[in-house]
Amino acid sequence: MPGASWNLDQTDDAVTIRTPAVRIVLRRAGDRWSHEIGLGDGPPLLASIEHGPDAGDPSQVLSPVYQEVQHHAFDDDDRRVRLLLTGLLHRHHFSAVLTVSTDDDGGAAIEFDVADRCRDVVSSLAATYEVRLGPGDLQEADETAVRWDGGPLGDGRLTFTAIEASRLAIAGKGPRAVQAQALASLAPGSFTHRLRYRWAWASRSCRTR
Repeated sequence: MPGASWNLDQTDDAVTIRTPAVRIVLRRAGDRWSHEIGLGDGPPLLASIEHGPDAGDPSQVLSPVYQEVQHHAFDDDDRRVRLLLTGLLHRHHFSAVLTVSTDDDGGAAIEFDVADRCRDVVSSLAATYEVRLGPGDLQEADETAVRWDGGPLGDGRLTFTAIEASRLAIAGKGPRAVQAQALASLAPGSFTHRLRYRWAWASRSCRTR
């Protein structure tokens, strides 16, 4: 879109969205799409952790499985671009809207709105990431928000936020990484479960204006 604050590049095996601050890359491996988020042209700061082909308990979802990615072109504007993601795992039918948006200060937000439609028991529905930032960069963590400052982020701040009834969990993965999860609040007896969360980046200079 001419004049937009984002750029979309799509091939058979990769979809890349760039804003002035961040990029998100979705990559196809076999029949699955994974995704990663980074700053500029630097290495990824975080990457999704996917179900293996022989995942154990089908009632426990480590991350939604996405097998199709479509650009939601009719809903774009100069500050927002959307993708529709769909996929199957056992009897789980996943669909998600991925929205990348920018603000006047150059910040960016990457929001996932996920639905899991399943007629079997669902005991856990999560979206799981490896975040390549060390414990010293972690400034705040509870069930609603996780925040990293400094380190590889320079003057920036990375936040991971639960939306609506979702919640967050975080665990160490060594000196330079943590595992972060968004977890759905499951409704007993329901055949559709919702998971919503957001990654966002802002610079310190923008936050202090």
